[in-house]
Parts: sequence; structure tokens; C-alpha cells
Amino acid sequence: MIKVPFDPDNFAPEMKPKISGMNLSLEYDNVESSLMKVARQLPATISQAIYNRLTDKYLIGNPTEPDKTAIDYLQRAMLHFTIYEHKIYIMLNVSNDGITTKKTDTETTAFKYQEDELIDNLLSTAWFWMNELIKWMELHLSDFPEWKNSDERKSYKELPVDLGDFNKWVGVDLAGGEFFMMSASWIIREVWIDCVESRLKDPKKTDAIARAVCYEVMGRACERLAYQCLPSPIRRDVDNEMGKNHRAQADKDIRERVAGKFLKKASSYWNAVDLEIKQKRIEASRATVGSRPIIGEKKVFQNDKFYFS
Repeated sequence: MIKVPFDPDNFAPEMKPKISGMNLSLEYDNVESSLMKVARQLPATISQAIYNRLTDKYLIGNPTEPDKTAIDYLQRAMLHFTIYEHKIYIMLNVSNDGITTKKTDTETTAFKYQEDELIDNLLSTAWFWMNELIKWMELHLSDFPEWKNSDERKSYKELPVDLGDFNKWVGVDLAGGEFFMMSASWIIREVWIDCVESRLKDPKKTDAIARAVCYEVMGRACERLAYQCLPSPIRRDVDNEMGKNHRAQADKDIRERVAGKFLKKASSYWNAVDLEIKQKRIEASRATVGSRPIIGEKKVFQNDKFYFS
């Protein structure tokens, strides 16, 4: 059975203050399936060991610091991810009579742009609390050996580009961006190997390389990552394309179109990197030629002796 850091019997009163602006009864049985799905997904980011520790501490009861704050951050993140996963069931009423949507004299369903805004806010808030959890564990690293020694943390720390680069070049938010970095870490490593190490024997990060890597990663992430793992700049581009092509194209086609915009820019930036590499090689070649001793041309005169062998 999948464990979650929640008490089914006290779920609504305990958790309602932790979810943003939701007029929901939040009965545990209504959201359990989506909650379990989130519980399966999150450990891939923070490690299964940390997830198990925080969940067990909560279920045992009366957790102390620093676990208490970490559990609070984890719960807030999971709740926002859960409402995102569960949104279709909140919007629709599934019963024996069929599938209906709410519409009364005083209430009606939300417009598409309002729904998109809600989804973006749910995910951005979930990312924010995941970021707070990661920062809290980093601040109390000695208290969380499961995190300190985890493969997930090691992989994140070894990335050749950092969140600051993604914020600078493609606008990934600093507040919550760690979640994207950890979700996309395999794509970042792939791009570094495919596009940087293939060009340079011993690559060092420069602004030109970082910019090209960021755009390349964004393009590949758009094609491969789950929607909830995409940073806000990509989500908004996808939503804008969906608005313009409402049901006219499959989600895959729209994703590919948005990805293509990032990859097209990445291609131009890789060309700039190639030009920079070429210029440096020319300069190095000139420096090598300039350092060689100059040997004058040997002059041969008519009276010089010569021999046949």
C-alpha cells in the first residue's frame, strides 16, 4: 500500500488551511486516488528515503523539528499537485446518469483562460513548496542524511548548468525552479554530452554555452516531460497555443510546435558557440605560429661545393 503523510479521519480540517483558496470539502476518499498518484511521483525528486522518513514521522505522530517543517512543506506541495491531478473530477460530475458539468442560475463553469490560470497557479505553488522543502533540507543537511547522501541530490549538484542560468536566459522562476532542474536533470546531462562535449574536449561553461544549453533543454523538455514538470514559460506557451487551436490539434502537435521555437533559437545559439570555438582555435594557431623560431631562407651561390651520392 502506498503511504501518504495524511490522516484520512482528520483530513479536511487539517489540510484545508494548506491549500490555496479552495472552497472544497476535501474529503479524503474523494481525492485519494490522485493523492496516491502524486505519492508515487514525488520521491523521484526528493528520494524515496526522504519521502518515507517524513511520511513515517507524520504517521507516528508529534514530529519535532526539523522534520515538522519539512512535513508541512511536503504536505502543501502534495496537496497542490493533487488538486491539479484531480481537477477534471472537480469540474465534472460523474454519476450513473452520465457526465455533467455544473451550471445554475448563479454559477457556471469557468472560462478556458480562467482554468489555465488556475492550473498554472496550482503548479507554481506546488513548485514553490517543493523548493521550500529542498532549501529546508539543505539548511539542515546534517539532520537529513537521507537527503545529503541521496543520488537525487548528488545528480542535482553535479549539473553543468544551474538554476541561475535558466532564470537568466529562459526565465525559469528562482522560486520553485529547483523542482524543474531535478525533474529535467537527465535532459540537462543529455544536452551537455550531445551538444557540448561533442564540440569541446574539456568544456568550460561560458555565457554562450549556457544560453544554448538552456534553450536546447527547454525544447527537449517540452517534448518529453509531463506537463506538471514543465516550467511556467513553457506551460504558458503551450496554453497559448491550445487557446489558438482549441481542439484543432493534438497536444503532441502543440508541444512540438512550442518545442520547435526553443530548438530553433538553440540552433542559432549553437552556431554562435561554433563560431566562438573556431575563432579561439584560429587565435591559438596564430599564437603557435608566432612562437616558432624564424629560419631564414638558405642562399645558394654558384661557387658553392656540392656532391653527388
